[in-house]
Amino acid sequence: MTVGVRLYLFMNYYTINNDGVLYIEAARHFWAGQWIEGLASFYPPGFPLMIALVYPLVGDWELAGQFWPFLLGFFTLLPLFLLLRRVYGSRVAQDALLFYAVSPYLARFSLHVRSEMPYIFFLVLALYLLQRGMDGRYWLSFFWMGVSAAMAYLIRSEGFGLFMVAALFLFYRGWYQGHLKEKAAPIASLTVGFVLLALPYVLYLRHDTGNWLISRKAAFIVSLGLAEHDLNSEEIEAKESDRVNVVGLISSHPLGYAKKVFLDLFRSLGVYLEALHYSYLPFLFLGWFYFFRGRFCEKKDFLFLAAVLFYLAAFSLLYVNRRYAVPLVPLSLGWVAVGYRAMERYFSARFGRRGAFLIVVVVVLFLIGTLPKTLQAIGKEKLYLREAGVYLRGKAKRSKVITTNARVAFYAEGRNVILVGQAGEIPALLETAGKAYIALDEAVFKRVKGSLVQDWIVDKEFSDGPGETLMVFTSRAD
Repeated sequence: MTVGVRLYLFMNYYTINNDGVLYIEAARHFWAGQWIEGLASFYPPGFPLMIALVYPLVGDWELAGQFWPFLLGFFTLLPLFLLLRRVYGSRVAQDALLFYAVSPYLARFSLHVRSEMPYIFFLVLALYLLQRGMDGRYWLSFFWMGVSAAMAYLIRSEGFGLFMVAALFLFYRGWYQGHLKEKAAPIASLTVGFVLLALPYVLYLRHDTGNWLISRKAAFIVSLGLAEHDLNSEEIEAKESDRVNVVGLISSHPLGYAKKVFLDLFRSLGVYLEALHYSYLPFLFLGWFYFFRGRFCEKKDFLFLAAVLFYLAAFSLLYVNRRYAVPLVPLSLGWVAVGYRAMERYFSARFGRRGAFLIVVVVVLFLIGTLPKTLQAIGKEKLYLREAGVYLRGKAKRSKVITTNARVAFYAEGRNVILVGQAGEIPALLETAGKAYIALDEAVFKRVKGSLVQDWIVDKEFSDGPGETLMVFTSRAD
């Protein structure tokens, strides 16, 4: 079912996302041996390196970007099953995998050129190794858990939080059970595993930026969150994020930041439930009912609650976004499956043979509420950007294409020279363009039309229908 859903989405995939263009740009630098340029990317180097590694096998950058999300989106089934089987048993673990197969955002991120699914694979693998180590005192499992957490960190900077969750959870277990000294060796083991792989990148960031950072984008995402709640704050440039001190940014807007954290504590919970999808919530709430009944802090799945709460708190401190919450979905599928099992048992006990019919009705209603979102075509609303890029790629007689849209630039590549800039940079680019095409959306055109009135005319328009429009301009003389 997991493969079938993703193959269907692959056949209904239309346009790359903006983040995917940036990942592929960094991957091209690595492929060309330009390591400094690749490491200078806004994003961690793990996913671009993975793309560059597989590019020779597929021969297409977009397919190379989809390869790992698709493959690891499938193979996440293995560590997820092993983890949930240790916590809940085989039957609940099997049911959880069915919920995984049709989960809307997990399925869709398996086809996007984005780092979520590779990150989720290593996150789930790390938690499985942690649980295995705690169950059997396999000290080597803690080391490999640290390595897996470091891999998650090198793919997405949130992986650093995974290391913190594991260390804090082991410390808590040792304190709660009265065996704190016994947890020193596991914590040291996972720390060694994490540091061996993650430290070189942290040291590189220190060397390159002059600051101790775990991510180039920390200040940028904090500024995004601040801008939503404090009208006096401004969003900083993404490319300058690693030069901005996060503590200084927060201290310059203390009241606005305090307001943001308070309100985002509630928003982060709502975004987490949205990422899980509303059709899963009845099962989730029923699973929570059984989890919180009794001494839940002694249960094995308390690890999942600790991870979810840690990341929800981190989101409130940094930035609330549904994409950030999607990796928490696999950690919640055990509760979803427990809720489903409880409902099934209740119907069977209460209604006898009619209970089987009722559970079929529940499953049908669940699928009706889930599959339309899961199977929705990917990037179809932005297909006009791909069409514009392909159109420009066919204009081989032109030497340059000027645009502010990264996706148009990506698809326009070929024998053309692509100049991508911000709206304010367009006039300067035009002065040295010579023969060129210009591709602008309506919002940018309104800002720069004073530079185009006399010398440029519309060559062709591309639109998604009643919504956005992208205009391609050519020189009036031509």
